[in-house]
Amino acid sequence: MNADPLATLRDIYLPAAPQWWPPAPGWWLLALLLLAILYWIARWARAYWHATRPIRAAKRIVDALIEDERNSTTDDVMLANQCNEVLKRLLVVALGITQLSKASGDDWLTALDQLGGCSDFSQGPGQALGEARFAPDFATDRRALLGCVKRLLAKIHHSKSRLRLEASL
Repeated sequence: MNADPLATLRDIYLPAAPQWWPPAPGWWLLALLLLAILYWIARWARAYWHATRPIRAAKRIVDALIEDERNSTTDDVMLANQCNEVLKRLLVVALGITQLSKASGDDWLTALDQLGGCSDFSQGPGQALGEARFAPDFATDRRALLGCVKRLLAKIHHSKSRLRLEASL
């Protein structure tokens, strides 16, 4: 017999490295969680995109009015009527603030001030959107009026505007 019993032992073989597929159940749960989060984000983004579509359209119309102002293609009364129409359509039809459907004059200007958090409509250039535009010698600062409307559109939110207006009434 051999005097050295260790000489008869064979080398140690390491086990094979684990495969990357199929993943462990924890990875499957993490993947499902990430897919659910991505699905929720996509639905929220799509709903937000559709909800803000009327506001973006109104901003494009006002930008076109500003471009027309540079070319002076409309008179003051027509410009005030166009601004009024854009705001009424946005607020009443698109955003569903129905209490503004019959508002006119000082009530309309006060509501616009409350939505914008300013006094540009009741005391500033936005007065042109009230009953002043029906005067025979109506004249307004066109750029100031368009700037006032553009600032208002920047502050209008698709869901919070109705709440802000209802809280102040």
